[in-house]
Amino acid sequence: MTQKPIWLLALLALSACTSLPPKKDDVLAAVAPPQTLPQRNVTNFSDALRCMDKLYISYGVRDVSVVLEDLSDSTRKVSAGTRDMMMSALSDQTRRSRAIEVSAFGQDANNAVAFLANAQKRTAFAVVPQFNLRGSISQLDEGVLKRQADGGVSLGNLLGAGASTSRQFNVLGLDVALADTTRLTLIPGVVSKNLTTIVKEGDALDAQATFSKIGINFSTSFQRTDGTAQALRNMVELSSVELFGRLLKLPYWQCLGADARNPEVREEIEDWFVGMERGGELTAYFQTQLRNRGFYDGPADGNVTPALRQAVSSYRAALGMGDTPAVDLAFFTVFLEGPFPNPPAVAARDVLPAAQAPAARIALALDAVEQGAGEGLGFSVSSSAPAYVYCYARTAGGKLQRIFPNRFVSDPRIEPGQPLLLPGRQGFKLIPGESGTVPVACFAAPREIYNDIPAALRWGDFQDLNKVREFSDVQSMLEAVAREPVAVASRQLGRAAAK
Repeated sequence: MTQKPIWLLALLALSACTSLPPKKDDVLAAVAPPQTLPQRNVTNFSDALRCMDKLYISYGVRDVSVVLEDLSDSTRKVSAGTRDMMMSALSDQTRRSRAIEVSAFGQDANNAVAFLANAQKRTAFAVVPQFNLRGSISQLDEGVLKRQADGGVSLGNLLGAGASTSRQFNVLGLDVALADTTRLTLIPGVVSKNLTTIVKEGDALDAQATFSKIGINFSTSFQRTDGTAQALRNMVELSSVELFGRLLKLPYWQCLGADARNPEVREEIEDWFVGMERGGELTAYFQTQLRNRGFYDGPADGNVTPALRQAVSSYRAALGMGDTPAVDLAFFTVFLEGPFPNPPAVAARDVLPAAQAPAARIALALDAVEQGAGEGLGFSVSSSAPAYVYCYARTAGGKLQRIFPNRFVSDPRIEPGQPLLLPGRQGFKLIPGESGTVPVACFAAPREIYNDIPAALRWGDFQDLNKVREFSDVQSMLEAVAREPVAVASRQLGRAAAK
């Protein structure tokens, strides 16, 4: 029998060592997550972020202002720009809607209190963001579970060979929440807590991160040592979707591939319904959304009126849920999930159609109002008929900014005999520049038209309209959307204007 060379015997021995079947525990450890949950492989949540952008437009979201704190690393083990990741995620969420304005900390402010103390000095109308986004990398447990297998062979001084495989499990945690900047208190239920299991194979050239949400396992594979940073980015993007979906009561789970049949989604919808009902927010929510969908034409003041009952009845009938004007959990669930049914020819309103004046017959008046010392300038807007009013002012730098509706009062509707006072108790000031005046103009339409305005006007409140320089340009754009003339009133506010 032919004798095999020594080098071949060595290779055969090494092959036998490294091809041994894995232990049962190793097999179980490799099978993560559980097979009972749907599995989705993702590289990032770009599609979910774009989906949120579309939801903002569909649900009429605007003027959400956030100050973004430094999202610190409490573990001091993860070298990544977490705040920059969050800024990128929020930017991607608002490409079209421009619904969220993000203010980041500068070098001269190391916490939210310091930032807010100086924020009024930085803006033309002395406004501060509504919300404070804060959080941290709260957990990194390394080596939670390790598996290693070794094999080798030695033939004296002639040859030595070996092989080793290893698997390590790390757990990464991210906690973020939104706080109300007025009271510096957390908003109930608007939090995101995510844990990711990162599995590193061998010398960490291959890795996999897996985390579960609303009954779905999201898994990302990496081929380099940056697995931890990429897993963190995925968690940040997911957290941004959850946070603002919960804040604004939007069906964000649709952007993650789930629906109300999911037990976790169903439970969250019920939490929203009960919480909004007890907090007195449910009626105004339905008024706003039914008006946005063309079923209701009236104020979003939280008062139940015959027009609101009629709108609910019409919406239920359009969904095939009967025509009773009842708002229950089942209706709320379908109302959230969509799709939106076709609206009626005429939206429900408490004012008789004959008394609803077209824009050409709405008389809009704008009058200066005395303000207290240090409160800046003020004015009132009154209308001869129910109308939806949009007011703009020119800054000392010559730019136009929308000052109403705004982050403080989102409903643009005013009623006859009930003048709108600006700024009033809203959190901004009209501060005259060197000329001593502030030019302002208000426009009134018989229906809500903001959701249809062009991109040139689709900027947040108190933000410069870079491509719109004159009040007449604003008027032309609004009339193009309304498809009829809009009522206009303008004035130069200030002592210099009164002389």
